[in-house]
Amino acid sequence: MRISVRDAGCAYGRQTRAYAEYRIFSSMARFSDVVREADVSLIPSDGHTARCVVAVTIGDGTCLRVSARGRHVSDAINRAARRISDALRRHTDIALSS
Repeated sequence: MRISVRDAGCAYGRQTRAYAEYRIFSSMARFSDVVREADVSLIPSDGHTARCVVAVTIGDGTCLRVSARGRHVSDAINRAARRISDALRRHTDIALSS
C-alpha cells in the first residue's frame, strides 16, 4: 500500500505530514489486501479551519474519496481517517476487528 501526502501551499511541516501518513495508514491497515494507494491532501482553509482530502484506489480500480474539515489540521486528519475507514468497510464488507 502506497500513501502519499501533499501539503498544499507548504502550510504544514514534516511532522504534520508524518502524522497524516500514520493516521491514514492505521485507519486502513485492516484493508491492506485491497488498498493499492492513497493520496492525502492537506489544505489550509479560511485561516480558522483546515481540510484533509483522502483518495484511495483499491484493487478493482475503484477510487473512494472523502473530505473532512477541522478546527486545526490534526482534527481534519482524524476525521478523514475515520471517514475513509468507514467508506472502505462499506465498500469491501471487511468487518471491524474485535
